Amino acid sequence: MKTKCFKLVSGLLIVIMILAACGATNDDMENSIMAPDFELMDLEGNVHRLSDLKGEKVYLKYWASWCSICLAGLSEVDELSAMETDFTVFTVITPGEKGEMSKEDFTEWFKTLEYENIVVLLDEDGELSKKLNVRAVPTSVFIGTEGELIEALPGHKSNDEIFEKFASSDTNATMNTTMNTAMNTQSNISYALGKDESIQTIYFAGGCFWGVEEYFSRIEGVQDAVSGYANGTTENPSYEEVIYKNTGHAETVEVTYDESKISLEQLIGYYLKIVDPTSVDKQGNDVGNQYRTGIYYNREMDAIVIESLLALEQEKFEKPIAVENLPLDNFYVAEEYHQDYLKKNPNGYCHVDMNKLEEEVIFIDPNNYSKASDEELEEMLTDIQYQVTQNNSTERAFSNEYYDTYESGIYVDVVTGEPLFSSKDKYDSGCGWPSFTKPIVEEVVHYDTDTSFNMKRTEVRSRVGDSHLGHVFEDGPIDKGGLRYCINSASILFVPLEEMEAEGYGELIALVK
Repeated sequence: MKTKCFKLVSGLLIVIMILAACGATNDDMENSIMAPDFELMDLEGNVHRLSDLKGEKVYLKYWASWCSICLAGLSEVDELSAMETDFTVFTVITPGEKGEMSKEDFTEWFKTLEYENIVVLLDEDGELSKKLNVRAVPTSVFIGTEGELIEALPGHKSNDEIFEKFASSDTNATMNTTMNTAMNTQSNISYALGKDESIQTIYFAGGCFWGVEEYFSRIEGVQDAVSGYANGTTENPSYEEVIYKNTGHAETVEVTYDESKISLEQLIGYYLKIVDPTSVDKQGNDVGNQYRTGIYYNREMDAIVIESLLALEQEKFEKPIAVENLPLDNFYVAEEYHQDYLKKNPNGYCHVDMNKLEEEVIFIDPNNYSKASDEELEEMLTDIQYQVTQNNSTERAFSNEYYDTYESGIYVDVVTGEPLFSSKDKYDSGCGWPSFTKPIVEEVVHYDTDTSFNMKRTEVRSRVGDSHLGHVFEDGPIDKGGLRYCINSASILFVPLEEMEAEGYGELIALVK
């Protein structure tokens, strides 16, 4: 447990010290960080090369058609593209990758948006995004007149922020822009300093911090959990001031974790197990603004992860999610008697159910999977696989590949490889098709109403691939939720337990054993 009390400050001094220790100079930084050259085609078939733009600044915005933040910002991009500026504006997508449409489908879809000024470049093999280390969308990439990489920042950037960034690059040394980059994204810390920083912090407000601190301190991969007060209006508040004097602080736990052992997605999953995300200023028996819910971050890239997971969580509720997703403005460590309170007082008050730790948190990132073009699917799938997944056909009962398979393993979408079902949830329903009581996680499937053949059924489709999988019925085992997912063998691919690690599904092995 940490005992120091502090206000969160910029990491600028630390970065300066590290750069000094490395013997970096302005000239070193100017020469060491150059944007990779590119040659990309736009939707009209025109080729654009960075080397042809020497002497001009370039702004690249990576985005995706499925990204709500990206779509909301397109009107600003359209306005920016129409302005007379001293920089060239491009947007970039990776067709057919990470859930994006094929080049052909995207081109037709984009025409319906009727933006007149936006230029969309196609990073068709995703090679440029890998070189730039674009890990999330939207991401803004700023390139200087000599092709130097000024900064790569995840998250939406307003037009004013874009102008300010280029203006600051004109007056600031490249070292300063590099240090700003290092402070904003872990990927650019690695890029600039050549080291991998796996220790990160995130801040959770979830009611009384006694229970939240104890809960996170028990999670493998968490190095430290500290109770404190975040995002208020006064400095160094006392507990009494937070409770009685409207300082605006939220009781918050600073969680320091090893990103190589546990991900931010998993931590947020654990957090959502112990809060009512729709409750406003109330958790358990505690009422007041200091007991509001929130996730506060230092890295802008974390905001995108938080937003996407809260959006998924919203689908479970009719009431709006009340969890704040905000940058950390300030954090003060609470008094010593609050630290490790439940360790010191095992019978003390706690609104958190510690048994939730026994429920494993599973996060399957849709960005890891993508759907091929229709032409590619026709080549890679068998006829029955194509007919079932793309044309909603149904294969014959008792004469399909997996209806009587009960080996240990997982079943993935035959189109994208996204994990869908576990052998632990498979059972013999007698229907002649593979039957499961539930998907691995609810998020990997979605549902449509199917009125074909004069029946009303609930169709099950995969998330990323939008493959037709089958149907779900309410005649499953009562003790396991009462549902029966009746799935076509042709829409799934079985990965045996002993092959899961080699095939890239090692993190799901615990679900099968």
